Amino acid sequence: MFLRDPSAYHGEKNKRPFFEGWYHKLVTSDDQSLVIIPGIYRSGENNNQTAFIMIFDGFSGDLFYEKFEVNQFNCSTSSYDLQIGSNYFSPKRIIIDIDSKDLIINGKITADNLKPWPVTLFEPGCMGWYAYIPTMECFHGILSMNHSLSGKLMLNDSTYNFSNGRGYIEKDWGRNFPKDWIWAQANHFSKTDASITASLATIPWKKRTFAGFIVGFYYENNFLRFTTYRNSMIKDIHYDLTTLYWEIERGDLKLELTIEKGGKTGLLYAPDVHDMIPKVDESLDGKIQCQLYNKNEKIFDDTSILCATEFIGDTNKLIEMALN
Repeated sequence: MFLRDPSAYHGEKNKRPFFEGWYHKLVTSDDQSLVIIPGIYRSGENNNQTAFIMIFDGFSGDLFYEKFEVNQFNCSTSSYDLQIGSNYFSPKRIIIDIDSKDLIINGKITADNLKPWPVTLFEPGCMGWYAYIPTMECFHGILSMNHSLSGKLMLNDSTYNFSNGRGYIEKDWGRNFPKDWIWAQANHFSKTDASITASLATIPWKKRTFAGFIVGFYYENNFLRFTTYRNSMIKDIHYDLTTLYWEIERGDLKLELTIEKGGKTGLLYAPDVHDMIPKVDESLDGKIQCQLYNKNEKIFDDTSILCATEFIGDTNKLIEMALN
């Protein structure tokens, strides 16, 4: 195995089933949120394959899913440098131009001061050494925890001005999404330059499953990792169908998260057996409170009301597994 940029394209061998998608969350300075996801899908059960660009408007809940021929998809295998038709995507730039029956969108967005999850030989991104296991069902990468935005997009009759906006980028690739997962992400806090990404998912492992988690927390130029492979421990977690409380410890550090679902949801497309289908409820107006302690001394306490949230599958079973 060799070190490879998690942001790069991993599907060059045309293996099936396979999907790969890059998730760009874009928020204006007046709190308008858009998600743009370019990607590719190949079924393992039939000949169906497609490139796509998905757009989710967090304010209206509108979801647009545009298909493209796979020969219009061209991405580097050494870095994130993607062309789909006349549309271009990279960590630092988006150029988009689509004119279809339901969607007219065009514009250019640039990103600066990206803060990617560190990539090293022994910890190649947010998955740690799990990234070297070829039989994993789904792989995950975090391209930027937080960055500044500039530029404008025209979406149907609306203009989104991203000057002084904030962004976040992650990606997934593999055979399929996990069966069950909880995910939250926010980089708009009231007092500080901070960002949180937190996921808990059912992970198939040989002939059993376990609850794996990846939590990255960035604040004031500090980056903290609470993950399964770094011997972090879930001390408490419970969920009442609207709010999740999650307490994690690693050494002298303790992170407490209180996550509330958003009210405006969109049904995002995700890989299935025969095609990409709408099945992932996501909101961009959730709420998250983060409290960080070092040796029981509180060193961070802040709240974001622009938190992206997903609660998918049998979350009660997932939480029960996480506590065992």
